[in-house]
Amino acid sequence: MPVVICYRHNERLDAFILNERLLLEDVPTQLVQFDSTGQTTEDLCGSLCQQLSDATHLIGVLSSEGAQRWWTAWLMGAAVMASRRVSLYQSGAQSLPEHLGKWPVMRSREHIELFVRAYHDERTFERAMSLPPVRLHSVDRSNAHFFHADLKAKIRRGF
Repeated sequence: MPVVICYRHNERLDAFILNERLLLEDVPTQLVQFDSTGQTTEDLCGSLCQQLSDATHLIGVLSSEGAQRWWTAWLMGAAVMASRRVSLYQSGAQSLPEHLGKWPVMRSREHIELFVRAYHDERTFERAMSLPPVRLHSVDRSNAHFFHADLKAKIRRGF
């Protein structure tokens, strides 16, 4: 299942680099630009909901400015409600707000490598590669929590 990489126009270079790195590691991706230039809020939300329904993982590429926008909170809420594995990629040097610390925050190439390993572990153990039927939603949510906690710990430790 693909990883949705969601970004704003200002973070497109980081998103494209991240996308290429994941593709090199045989991780299918979908790039989704999410800002209001030329699109209505309804179009943006509908598009992202469709992308999330087809994916198991979400990486939000965020700058400190973008982290303060309304869509960041909406994006995180939509992904959590859908039991998707959520990660953030920090674009720029300034830190992200503390409330985003619930999810793994990648800041370097080494962190991307850790994400790739965690993604392949999910595939190996078949925890996330198929979208669950409705009755298994709570099981999938537990797997998402495991993914978040495990990747955060690996990033914190550096391996």
